[in-house]
Amino acid sequence: MKASGIFKKKRTLLNWITGMVLTLLIVCAAFLFLFARMSMKNLLAQEIENRQAILKLNATNVNENLASLQGYLYQNFTDSEEITMIETGTEEDETEIFFVTQSLTRNLRKIAGWNASLCFLFFYSPDSLDDVFLQVSTRDSDYEERQELKAEVKDYIDGCLEENRSLGRGYLMVKTQTNGYVIRFYKIRNSYIGMCLDCQAVLEPLEELTSEGCQAFLADLDGNLISQTEGIPENFQIENHGKLLKIDGEEYLQLNELSEEGDFYIGTWTKASLVTGQLQWMENLIMIFLAGVLILVAVISLVIRKSLYQPILSMEQGMKRVKGGEWDLVVKTESRILEYDSMIYNFNDMVSEIKDLKIQNYEKELDAQKSYLQCLQLQINPHFYLNALNIIYSLAEVQDYELIQEMTMSLVEYSRYTFRRPEGLVTVSQEIEHVDNYMKIQRMRFPDRIDYQVNISSEIEDALIPPFVIQSFVENSIKHAVNFEQHNVLSVLGRLNEIEGELYVQLEIRDNGTGYSREVLEVMEETEPKDERYNVGIRNVRQRMQLIFGEKAKLILKNEDGAVTILLIPLTWKEEAEE
Repeated sequence: MKASGIFKKKRTLLNWITGMVLTLLIVCAAFLFLFARMSMKNLLAQEIENRQAILKLNATNVNENLASLQGYLYQNFTDSEEITMIETGTEEDETEIFFVTQSLTRNLRKIAGWNASLCFLFFYSPDSLDDVFLQVSTRDSDYEERQELKAEVKDYIDGCLEENRSLGRGYLMVKTQTNGYVIRFYKIRNSYIGMCLDCQAVLEPLEELTSEGCQAFLADLDGNLISQTEGIPENFQIENHGKLLKIDGEEYLQLNELSEEGDFYIGTWTKASLVTGQLQWMENLIMIFLAGVLILVAVISLVIRKSLYQPILSMEQGMKRVKGGEWDLVVKTESRILEYDSMIYNFNDMVSEIKDLKIQNYEKELDAQKSYLQCLQLQINPHFYLNALNIIYSLAEVQDYELIQEMTMSLVEYSRYTFRRPEGLVTVSQEIEHVDNYMKIQRMRFPDRIDYQVNISSEIEDALIPPFVIQSFVENSIKHAVNFEQHNVLSVLGRLNEIEGELYVQLEIRDNGTGYSREVLEVMEETEPKDERYNVGIRNVRQRMQLIFGEKAKLILKNEDGAVTILLIPLTWKEEAEE
């Protein structure tokens, strides 16, 4: 139920348009963000793949160079009788072994002369008479370092022979205090012939990658660095291949490639900014595109606001003003949208037609009220005239002409007031004067039987009230309260009263009779009495008050030592009534 209420919640058009624009903006931004992430991810993968291909090509070149040199050595020394002599010679053959060794050294020197990447070539025969180890250097190098490398080779081969271990594929990675080396050798009968390469020479093809922010390295199968350019961290691990690693606040990309033939890794350690730098154009393009989308959305919002929202807002405000009674309103806002122009035109035309109909209907209502008030007035008048004529007739019989004149004049004034315009209002003083004429006639009818008292505040003498509202209840008291066996008192009181911040004319009609019956009080409490013929006079007064003043006018009936009638009429002066 709650979710349904949320979706049905009303929103203003401006909020709806803003929400749609923001939604469009968020969708576009999310799409661009995902597109950028995928594009940069693909470009990064492609860049890594390109660098990995260069590493693989370099490792392949190293393997091919070593294999080519190995093949040449194998071809020249496999069937060499010199090697056989060295392996099988005795002390008696020492001189011949010496010359054979010199000849083998010259052959190695010839081969080493045409390969600049070699540090030296070597021949080792552990089973020979003098444990022959020939070492031919291809360039000037440190003697102690060459001796160190010689010892490494001998120790490795001798150790494998003693422990009966496999020599593997004949690769040995050696790191000295100054440099690293790759040593490759193979077995010919019971001897070993091989070569030693400087790692710097192996890394030389990677110079195009080893620019500022990029380092290269060689490592053995255990991940130990054998040779590297400056910048490789001490906690280097071969398992971090293809990962972005953060060192001292900067990210690096590590790539390494295992030699297919050799037991070593060749790799690079590159700043991530160099790898992703080529992707900067993509980021710039996306930012420019996003800025363009924002500008476009802003322009669309302004166009929608001017062409769509403003006309609807003007019409909505116009409807509120019309609802408040401003029927002369004309909405002047124009829209570039044809349908809205037509709607505004039709709205103005509709307001004009409703205004005319309202005036016509108001005039019809006024005519109906006049007719209804005339009917009510005719219902009030007949109750009194028969009794007045009977009094005149009785006075004529006794020939009391002075009372006849007084009675006739009071009846004339009474009738003149009675036949006034029924829809008009009268002042309180005019209504009291009319009641005085009525009471003169009644006191002639009941001499010395009625005590009539009037107490009207001067504040309300000029206030306007419907005609006959006091006279109707005075007449009602005469009809129902006068008792010939008691002294009858009838009083009319009037004052100004303030109720809930509004001023009212409060009129009270009191008598000392038996009061209103319970049935009368119950019927007058009903909004729509069931019996329309019951208490016609009282109901007529209430209806006339409500026709003029609406629900603000009040009629209260109660009993306090007789009947008490209270009329509460909103305070109105002559100028207000004319308006």
